[in-house]
Amino acid sequence: MQKQNFQSGNISTIVDSAATKKGIERALDKLIQSSARGDVVVVHISSHGQQLEDDNVNEEADGLDEAIVPYGAVFFIDKSIYSKVATGYFRDDLFGENVTQLRNKLGKSGDLLVIIDACHSGSGTRGGVALARGNNSPMVSANFEKKKITSTKDPNGVFKENTRTKLNLADAATYVVLSGAQAQELNFECLDDQNKAVGSLSYAFSKAISNLEGKITYRALFAQIEGVMREKAPKQKPVLEGDGIDRELFGGKYQRQQPYITINPAQSDSRKISLNAGTVSGCTVGSVISFYPAGTTGVNSAEPIAKGTVTAAGNFTATVKLDKDNADLVKQRPWAFVTETMYGNNKIKLSLDSLQEADSKKLREVLKNFQLAEINSSCELYIGRSESGSGWALRYANTGSLFADDVDITNPEAVKEVLKRYDPFRYLNNLKFTEQGLSARVELVFLDEKGNTDHAKIKSRTKFGRLELKEDDDVYLKVVNTGTKKNYVNVVDIQPDGKINPVIPNKKLLDINDNPAPIRWEDCAVNKGDSLFNKTLVIKIAPPYGEEVFKVFLSADPLDLEDILTTNDDASSRSRGVLNNLAKIFKESEVNNSGTRGAGGKINTAQNGTIFGLNFTIVPNQ
Repeated sequence: MQKQNFQSGNISTIVDSAATKKGIERALDKLIQSSARGDVVVVHISSHGQQLEDDNVNEEADGLDEAIVPYGAVFFIDKSIYSKVATGYFRDDLFGENVTQLRNKLGKSGDLLVIIDACHSGSGTRGGVALARGNNSPMVSANFEKKKITSTKDPNGVFKENTRTKLNLADAATYVVLSGAQAQELNFECLDDQNKAVGSLSYAFSKAISNLEGKITYRALFAQIEGVMREKAPKQKPVLEGDGIDRELFGGKYQRQQPYITINPAQSDSRKISLNAGTVSGCTVGSVISFYPAGTTGVNSAEPIAKGTVTAAGNFTATVKLDKDNADLVKQRPWAFVTETMYGNNKIKLSLDSLQEADSKKLREVLKNFQLAEINSSCELYIGRSESGSGWALRYANTGSLFADDVDITNPEAVKEVLKRYDPFRYLNNLKFTEQGLSARVELVFLDEKGNTDHAKIKSRTKFGRLELKEDDDVYLKVVNTGTKKNYVNVVDIQPDGKINPVIPNKKLLDINDNPAPIRWEDCAVNKGDSLFNKTLVIKIAPPYGEEVFKVFLSADPLDLEDILTTNDDASSRSRGVLNNLAKIFKESEVNNSGTRGAGGKINTAQNGTIFGLNFTIVPNQ
């Protein structure tokens, strides 16, 4: 947080034996007393969590409070001594009391962010090598089952607003709460860039806040956090709550920083540098890395102190071979920036463990010389049962969700085509970088009967910070230029099954009378401070269900990626300027029948626009 200008004298930390229930209460009381009107306050809790029987009648839908586990708290499953041990826990409603007091103290010009990196569920078991931060069953009394729970409160919510202290509605600070997992989920630790076990939300928040550009709202920051956690902690879904999620981060007082990567000195020398980032951060094999002094905020015009090329890359680590030996570079602890990113040549790891031996053997033989994929039980995709249960599907290993259904495993070419479709999908999904001054807020909105934005409906459909859309919904795209430059906007839809469709520009759009109504690249220019909001462009929501992404491309120069990023063979020529190599990347990196990519182009990320994702979920209309 010191990178965001929080002074060390204003940062208070309590750990281990100091973090008793009393210690936490004293620390929060001191924070409230020392806070002043207009302050920016951040409360970060990284701990174990536990569910307890609700100590207020009908306040929780499931009858359980979520609680922080302080130092010295005792867990017992014996219901007869529940009342003795439960007092040692720091409940969510007690914390809510502190938050209300803080909001009143800060006033409407203040800003409050709470980060809770702890389990809010007691069910489940440890999974894989990741440590669950609290996996005990809920602690309840002998009378728990006799209580009648009639509350309609959402059981998945984490934070509680109901408190004894009265909130000054006319002059209270807005608040935002980031939680690592939903109420019924476990919150797992992950490995950080130094291979140390850390809280997954703490890691994701640190990564996201180090890569800021433009006017960042808490909702936009949350989208970046979701992207990191999807890779690092796929078994849990983070939660965004509060009444300030569309407020600018820290009231607009945050420090912008071009994305950078730290090095691992212990595994580096004068010829090669080990990076604490990998393919997820764009460090693919062949990408060019430039090194600058630590603290560098932007690299557009600065000269690097060293450069090199990525020679090996995993999801979260990479090795760079320097252009020239540099004995002093490791001592300088520089920051690394991806200045040219290559498509990469990582193979798709596919598991056949669900197949019977005969089917597995046949498919192994078919894919033996298919260079794009490798058979590996430690996989990113696996072949499992289809939705109907009678066929086969390609599923994500980390979630079990569907990528492609009804895959004919007896047809080798059909399997290859699905894998070839997945390859650009995963690349586009992970592709992101930022050009200074080039930013936008992109939203999907509902309209009411009068054609105005239906804020109430948007709020009701926002679940834990993510917009939940239903089949047959009509939504509209709104783009607001929050940067300092005119930009050209391109948006493509990346479906859960890997299909990529143009949103804007889109030459094939029809109006309500089925007449051509194309949106061309020149229609997608947005001046500084202006917005693009076409109320005639209706986006009709349809399956497949699951998590979907609108990938947003911003360029200061004219840009038309419609034909480049989708399956249309009519290649567009308007791809010059900042993202001018993206067309080359996809053309040269096409996978042939043997599963081999072409040479692969590069994007110069230091001068190549801004790319980010807008995440939402599609569910059945029930």
